[in-house]
Amino acid sequence: MVAGISIGACGATPTIVEEQVVDGLTITLERPAQPVALRNYAFTATITNAADQPVEAELVYFDFTMPQMEMGVHQPIADRLGPGKYGVRTIYSMEGDWRITIVATIEGRDVRVWFDHPVLPP
Repeated sequence: MVAGISIGACGATPTIVEEQVVDGLTITLERPAQPVALRNYAFTATITNAADQPVEAELVYFDFTMPQMEMGVHQPIADRLGPGKYGVRTIYSMEGDWRITIVATIEGRDVRVWFDHPVLPP
């Protein structure tokens, strides 16, 4: 996994970019660097092939879970933001250790990657 921190326009939430490679695809997640529970955030996934070209998916959704406890299902379907780029907006319902699993259906098969990180109290 590769990670980096990026800060956008003045007042924007600092983000972190993480990536994983699976089945010859690189899936990158841009998420808030230090998320706080009960705040609205944007999440962006980018999918590229080994030649660093965008990969189109039939469907992409994000699965937000807390592995240490049972929760309700929270799997927002991503909007297509551009070639190989998909995004959702959501909130973390509580503080603790979270996992974001990105599921992309590409050529009829599901590709999954996950990223773990803590969420701070409000």
